Amino acid sequence: MAGLTLTVITHRASSLNYGESIGNVSVLKKITLADNTQLTYASDKALKYEIRRHGRERFGWRLLDEKLKEYIARHTSKDTLDVDKFGEDLVKDYEEFDLFGGLFTKPAKEEDGKKKSLKLSKGDAVKRVSVVKTSYMFSVSPFKSDMDFMNNIDAYNRYIRHIEDRGDQAIVNSEQHTSHYIYTLTVDLDRVGVWETEEGEIKEVIDSQAKAKRVVELLEVIKTLSRQIRGRWENLSPVFVVGGVFSVKNPFFMDAVKAVEKEGKLILDINALRDAIDLVPEGEEVLVGVASGHFHNEEDIRTQLSAKGVAEVFESLRQKVKSVYGVL
Repeated sequence: MAGLTLTVITHRASSLNYGESIGNVSVLKKITLADNTQLTYASDKALKYEIRRHGRERFGWRLLDEKLKEYIARHTSKDTLDVDKFGEDLVKDYEEFDLFGGLFTKPAKEEDGKKKSLKLSKGDAVKRVSVVKTSYMFSVSPFKSDMDFMNNIDAYNRYIRHIEDRGDQAIVNSEQHTSHYIYTLTVDLDRVGVWETEEGEIKEVIDSQAKAKRVVELLEVIKTLSRQIRGRWENLSPVFVVGGVFSVKNPFFMDAVKAVEKEGKLILDINALRDAIDLVPEGEEVLVGVASGHFHNEEDIRTQLSAKGVAEVFESLRQKVKSVYGVL
């Protein structure tokens, strides 16, 4: 048994996830703590979206898109979809389905231009629980109700007033928040590349080399993650990371990585992290990485936690993943 877990503090980034607008105000997603301070966050859906986007753009990951219609048709016989064969092939051919799972409750195929519901060979759905799980990304610094009064007079003067029935330029207000963000990612390494039937049978779908490749690519994505939002490109690569590959599958460092921002730099709570490290099974290595110049107590982090560079940690994780799958 083996699981990978990482908790990351990102570079400073701005306004990562908006909810529904209220009138002409774009509202950031926020959560209120017991002391009435508010943190902004990016949801796990937004985070996974960016991970999948990077996987597709950098490594050619296949995502569950419209081409799936043809795929369903190939697995259908007499209007019945073979659930296990379909699931196995999805794991093999679609990195998104293997790593992030999926659910098909009412699959259908197109026939004579119309959708036709399919019967399933077993059960009531084709489903796979996500192998990769993430928390929300919570801001380190509290939200202070900053607003951006926005218009685009240049675009209005040049073309909007000529093509839209609009007498005046549009004025909007948008909440703004810049902060470092913290999130946790876990991977159940035993479930990568396998299909689990409803009867509990485990079927190996891809070989160990392919399993290691998918997880290593995931690590590469996390190492250089970014988010594109509203014409901006925000850097979400780590300035701090703690994690490892452990025999106990647990997000050990979730809620244990605590930091505050003061005078433009972070201060990490080393004692809280040490308490979490003490819970890791004896003899198993905890990897800590820190980027230079982002923490007031950087020297203490390096000496007390034996921290390496961020890139060194990801290289060590890469080797540990390969070791788990026996492909060193």
